[in-house]
Amino acid sequence: MNQKGIIFDMDGTLIDSMPVWKNLGGNFLKNHGINPPDNLNEITTTMSFAESSRYFVNQFGLALTAAEVNAEINEMIRDSYGTHLPLKPFVKEVLDQYVRQGIKMSILTATDRSLVETAVKRLGILDYFEFILTSDMTGLSKSEPEIYFQAVETFGIPEKEIAIVEDSLYCIKAAKNTECYIVGVYDEFSKNDWEEIKRVSDRTINSFEELRK
Repeated sequence: MNQKGIIFDMDGTLIDSMPVWKNLGGNFLKNHGINPPDNLNEITTTMSFAESSRYFVNQFGLALTAAEVNAEINEMIRDSYGTHLPLKPFVKEVLDQYVRQGIKMSILTATDRSLVETAVKRLGILDYFEFILTSDMTGLSKSEPEIYFQAVETFGIPEKEIAIVEDSLYCIKAAKNTECYIVGVYDEFSKNDWEEIKRVSDRTINSFEELRK
């Protein structure tokens, strides 16, 4: 890639964290004595934290505010981000490479900022990024193109000189509304969408090893 800036998704792209999320909503509902619907992941996968929290409150009649749901779910996975979730293979080597090349990097994620900072600090890569932008900070989910335009504007680099690196099809489709170069990353969690990801993206990689020089 010859871009001057790169906007990275975090979960499933930089960090191998998607298994933590797979049954999180269902486990949260079970903790409150509610049997989750079989298609819960399908319903919530494109939602931001705030949207999914409001969904749980409104759909299941929880005696909690959306903010309280949000906080409880964050606490369910905080230990994972703080102790053991790893970078995906070759991510550190590629980030080091981009730092040497003077490429500006940022993170755009639906995950709560406190969890993001906990993970990237532990993994020693916080200082690699110009900024971290989250759905909660913008009030936008990653299914909305506007969140990508906000990330581009924050960078202050022309769209055509920025790459966006994502693992989820719905995010890639939203990012395609920009003029950025879209890189689709394989993740087991979104393997069923891989053929469509390959069709929609400008480039796809099975591993960050393919970005090493």
